[in-house]
Amino acid sequence: MLVPSELVITSATFKQALQLGAWAEREGWSPGLGDIEAFYAADPQGFFVGHIQDRMVAAASAVHYDRDFAFCGFYIVEPDLRQQGLGHVIADAALQRVGSLVAGLDGVAAQVASYETLGFVFAHWTPRFTGRVSHVVSKISMPAGIQVVDVDTESSLFAEVVAYDTAHVPAPRSKFVSQWLQPDSPRRSFAALRDGAFVGYATVRPTASGGARIGPLFANDEEAARALMSRCAQQGRTWGESIAIDVPDRNSGAIALAKECGMVAAFTCARMYRGAEPVLPHDEIWGSTTFELG
Repeated sequence: MLVPSELVITSATFKQALQLGAWAEREGWSPGLGDIEAFYAADPQGFFVGHIQDRMVAAASAVHYDRDFAFCGFYIVEPDLRQQGLGHVIADAALQRVGSLVAGLDGVAAQVASYETLGFVFAHWTPRFTGRVSHVVSKISMPAGIQVVDVDTESSLFAEVVAYDTAHVPAPRSKFVSQWLQPDSPRRSFAALRDGAFVGYATVRPTASGGARIGPLFANDEEAARALMSRCAQQGRTWGESIAIDVPDRNSGAIALAKECGMVAAFTCARMYRGAEPVLPHDEIWGSTTFELG
């Protein structure tokens, strides 16, 4: 039997952070290709790993959006060493970096009670909806009156993407968005325009297991959300037949849209906050960015 005091915790190197991505894939979280690289570049000091002797056995992250908000994730202990207190030790280390900041996380239902002991309070559920790309494409056509265009850091719309993202997440995260929208990344991002006005944006990326993940999908209204969903699905066809999106249940229209596309809830995570819950326009959040970074 190991004891938690044997765990040596350090900041993760980039190579170790890549291992966290592999662990997340093993856990069935199906991260997008290149996700961990973007997360790490946004805040290299926000990742922690625990070793016992020469073996990496635990991980957690506490990525700072800005000086007021952090998001926690990658709370993983190697399967054969669970239920021995190692998770609490590394979670405490991550929370020390959070300090007095408001912090959020998306946790699996089985861990909600554990997160509550760390001071997190339940806000809402976010089910992951999965389905077939061909079904999404056949169910949703591009609405008239909405133009969907590619965006990245070199786009003339990049500043508008950053501003729009800021309005739909708990705190500004311009450094992350700058990494997320790099033109040489595996991801494709799109902006929705109505009469030239910016009304939404979304990202879709391939996954290591095949298929595509959509996130974020932020849109002013259902018409803009449909346009972005349609374009993301069309892009997803190049990567495989499966597609997934994480939909906060506070947006009933988003849940209905996912079901209309023939998608079903595969599993559900709890959005929780430590500190005051941020006020967000939930009716405009049609898909969250990632479970690992909010």
